[in-house]
Amino acid sequence: MKVVYRLEDLPPDSPGAVATIGNFDGIHLGHRRLLLDLVARARQVQGIPTVVTFQPHPLQVLAPNNAPRQIQTLDQKLAELAKLGMEQAIVIPFTREFAQTSARDFVVKILWEKAHVREIYVGPNFAFGHRREGSFSLLKEIGLELGFLAGRIHQVHFRGNRVSSTSVRQALLAGQVSLARRLLGRPFALEGEIVHGAAIGAGLSIPTANLCTRNEIIPHRGVYASWLSILGYRYRGVTNIGVRPTVSAGDSAPETTIETHLLDFKGDLYGRDVSLELLLYLRPEKRFESTQALVDQIRRDVARARRYFRCFEIAAPSEWTENLKNG
Repeated sequence: MKVVYRLEDLPPDSPGAVATIGNFDGIHLGHRRLLLDLVARARQVQGIPTVVTFQPHPLQVLAPNNAPRQIQTLDQKLAELAKLGMEQAIVIPFTREFAQTSARDFVVKILWEKAHVREIYVGPNFAFGHRREGSFSLLKEIGLELGFLAGRIHQVHFRGNRVSSTSVRQALLAGQVSLARRLLGRPFALEGEIVHGAAIGAGLSIPTANLCTRNEIIPHRGVYASWLSILGYRYRGVTNIGVRPTVSAGDSAPETTIETHLLDFKGDLYGRDVSLELLLYLRPEKRFESTQALVDQIRRDVARARRYFRCFEIAAPSEWTENLKNG
């Protein structure tokens, strides 16, 4: 997939984009339907399936205190777009100056003159331009003037509720990673680098890989069955997100850590970039009376995770279990 960060880098002789516009945070089931339909339509008319998105999120510039924590990093978003068959992503730097662009200028000067759109498809609540003055009706009107088609995609529902980035965030912040997986169509993943920790797990004979993540949103504190992906392979694990209350009881302000004990794995992961997928919430984080009580509970967590993985491998789609290894 070609990623364009500057509008002036768009080729003037493009065959024309079949495009959509939005933040696409998380790329949930609703996004996926729109994007897959877009790819199919682009193939029919021999256009370039294109996503126009913004970095950072507009609210992070205009109202930082109200900006939602993003579900994915930009790299994760672009990787998912490529998997869905998008051939071009136009990432527009969102600034206060850009925010002054009128809705009409955005369509005419950017979508039409720069991106050479032939068709544009958007969601039902689409709004754009300065102070969100532009609506789907305006987009369709300008399309009739200039000669491009504007279409609208219907919403996707799950269990009677509209699928949205907000619903995914709510599920993650409640620790409901199984629900988030269903809303996203894939497991939620944190990406980042494995760093040195306090070596507390190693001292308990339960070594852990400590993740320094680049993601903004961190799920609710607790223990999860997880997959850690590195170099194309997935390894089973048990992940603790929290402040380690049993071993950090003396700390006045303990930091939240993301630690994964990998099952049946031996190796050095320090400095490696990894992806950590959270599959099942096992239990809340709690303080134990002793380190031995903590170790005993971790062993029960591992046993439960192993049972889960045995069932999951039978029920999960093949693409989720591809390259899954025990070490």
